[in-house]
Amino acid sequence: MSMSLTTEIRDQEFLDQINYFNEIREEEKLNTVWSIHEVKDITAKCPVNVKMKKVVYETVSTDATQEDLMLDLQDGGKRASVQHTSFVAGDTWLDLWKAAESVVMQSGTHHRYNEDFEVNNDGTIDLTTGS
Repeated sequence: MSMSLTTEIRDQEFLDQINYFNEIREEEKLNTVWSIHEVKDITAKCPVNVKMKKVVYETVSTDATQEDLMLDLQDGGKRASVQHTSFVAGDTWLDLWKAAESVVMQSGTHHRYNEDFEVNNDGTIDLTTGS
């Protein structure tokens, strides 16, 4: 198989996956975009037990001052941040997506791409988004 044919197949698989996630997004009436391409089946059970875990999404507070931001950068504080939380209702990737949707909508951010989840030692799950 030539290199260009292999690349074409991978490109098509990637486009098929994006279309699959977009179909789910439309069916579920979600505003956020699933951008974690390692997940092949959004309805599959998560490998980590996520049911009833809390998704946490931290953003900069709308009333944060420049001084708060600078102090946070210097000492790692959280003066300028606000946390949005939602519990995961089930144990599938889709359930995790819905919880992520909730915290993104709570935050009012323009970021719509769910790019990563990190499970913390306390059981909470941090969401990372992109534009």
